[in-house]
Amino acid sequence: MFKRAIVGVDGSKAGWTAVEYAFEFGKRLDIPVLGLHVVDERLIDESFLEDLAGVLGFTFYYGISAKVKEFLETQADAVLDEFLALGRKRGVKVSSFQAVGVPYREVLSQADKEDIIFLGKRGKRPIRGFLLGSNSEIIARRSPCPIFLSQEEYRDIKKVCLAYDGQDISKKALNMLKRLKTLFGFEINVIHVGEEDLQKEIGDVDRYENLKGLPEEKITQYCEEGMDMLVMGAFSKGRLKESVFGSVTSFVLHHVNIPVFLVK
Repeated sequence: MFKRAIVGVDGSKAGWTAVEYAFEFGKRLDIPVLGLHVVDERLIDESFLEDLAGVLGFTFYYGISAKVKEFLETQADAVLDEFLALGRKRGVKVSSFQAVGVPYREVLSQADKEDIIFLGKRGKRPIRGFLLGSNSEIIARRSPCPIFLSQEEYRDIKKVCLAYDGQDISKKALNMLKRLKTLFGFEINVIHVGEEDLQKEIGDVDRYENLKGLPEEKITQYCEEGMDMLVMGAFSKGRLKESVFGSVTSFVLHHVNIPVFLVK
């Protein structure tokens, strides 16, 4: 099903929760887990540091970027050492990799179609207000493989909701969930928001509901009713499709309070 789990290890609370989920999947699927930490190259840019010095009031000098880089790499070493120790304690096959670059680019450069990427929804941002944009959402849009986005709090996966629309990507997600159920033993709850009843093509699941209304709102509301994970198709390709279908994915990502598994 998957050959490897890649997890972004950034030291944030959501990041460590993503690590826990990656370990759980890695152990049950018997696949290696790669911990990836990226030192954001934009944080060690001299012009950025000069502007930051003006905002925060510290003394800037040329060459300060080397000191900042050394500090960030030392932090990265400590975080990855902790990741490796935790993984070995859990009995998981673990390895680590540290890079300097733009986080989403480095994560994407490591990912293959057979992988699964685990990320915290709220990554660690050293300077709030700078470097706007979500690495997690960019990775979710561009990744060639499935993405698991975790919240800050870990929860056992007992009830899974699949947002199903009858498209090929939904069928792929359903088949994947049925296979994962044999390993995790969770309950599969399928919802379809629309006029057509798709229960016959879905087949044997624990629960099926056909709902009416706006898909993004109904999916979000349903997930608040005791679900532990949401599975759905990722962003559609093409500007027209993105404007119609991608907005549902974006809305759900920003409003649900449980982990989201995006199938590509």
